[in-house]
Amino acid sequence: MSLRPLLRPFVLAATLLLLNGCLLVENFGAAWDEAKPDFCLEKISQSLYFASFNRDPAEFKTDDIARGWTLDGQNFLLLKETPSDKGGRLYRFRVINGIFERFRLSPTQRPAFEIEYANAPVSLKHDTVSLKTLGDAEKKLLSEIAKRPEYWESEDKTLYNPASNPRCRFEDRDLKKLEEDRKKKNG
Repeated sequence: MSLRPLLRPFVLAATLLLLNGCLLVENFGAAWDEAKPDFCLEKISQSLYFASFNRDPAEFKTDDIARGWTLDGQNFLLLKETPSDKGGRLYRFRVINGIFERFRLSPTQRPAFEIEYANAPVSLKHDTVSLKTLGDAEKKLLSEIAKRPEYWESEDKTLYNPASNPRCRFEDRDLKKLEEDRKKKNG
């Protein structure tokens, strides 16, 4: 007996949860060029890629499909399905004490969002939030709602920088000081 028919409802449910966990962007525009590859986002991006697109990301160089972007002090991961795509998925995240925490929009806040941002440049469908581009109006909206914790739920947490690599763009710890403290402690 094949497990495939039994797994289909679970895969569908997981897909719906993933769609609720990110924003879809038709065209990243200049934000893609502003965003930068990040060594420490590589494994996280690959995991999200596999979960989002149900394919192995190994056929692409991660820097060509995933980049970290900061907008008014808030961090986002831009993820394309292929390097030639103009847009893709946008995930909000933060790094605290070396832990990468990814957020999703809270579905319970949708009615409040529709009232407060009635003219927002977004398309709200059943389980998705879509943006045409990341132009000025969209950046303003993202900047505003990213700073409002009631609009977000923590989706997952993972190690951002298990190797304490100084090339990690979003590392929030002073790695040189941590190393000095460790050396002093070990004498």
